[in-house]
Amino acid sequence: MNNLSAIILLLAISLAAAIYFIRLAARARLQKKLQKAQQGDPQMQYEAAVLYYHGKAIKKDWPKAFEYMAAAAANGHIKATNALAALYMAGHGTEKDETKALKCYKKTAQQNDFEGMINLAVMYRQALGTQQNDAQAFAWLKKAADGGSPLGQRMLAEFYYAGIGTEIDKQQGLKYYALAAAQKEPIAVKFLKYRDPRLQHHGPM
Repeated sequence: MNNLSAIILLLAISLAAAIYFIRLAARARLQKKLQKAQQGDPQMQYEAAVLYYHGKAIKKDWPKAFEYMAAAAANGHIKATNALAALYMAGHGTEKDETKALKCYKKTAQQNDFEGMINLAVMYRQALGTQQNDAQAFAWLKKAADGGSPLGQRMLAEFYYAGIGTEIDKQQGLKYYALAAAQKEPIAVKFLKYRDPRLQHHGPM
């Protein structure tokens, strides 16, 4: 074997060894994460749920994902509670249940979480898990918008333009489009750039 072949072989062996140890380390990190999740760490429960849901570094298992997400939500993890609502809406790993999804979104909305507020507004607007209530949808969007959510601001602007849950008020609508655009919310940016009438009536929610 000449020197070049020996060097190539050595590099190949080194690369294989590096890959092996990287995989060992990743497996160890995964086991540690799962162990912490089983011990009740809400962040690790949430992360384990995401891993099981997407099948990343572990076999996809939606019921297991639901189990960990529900545990994290029960431990007060806000992102997990919103994700649990999405699992209930899709029926992934559990029975589809819009009423339970509504309850999850209401819980996070009451903790001033923008995602919870906006999704709760959508639930009320579309009569998902509850009767349609445009006034409640408007109220939760306004709370999100006034709290600084760009998506909430853009959606509230659409409500003002269409008169959903409130009187038509294009001046207020323009105000919230401007607030959303200042945070680079894409639809609001396009609206202010082109002032295209079609964008004013593209059917909020």
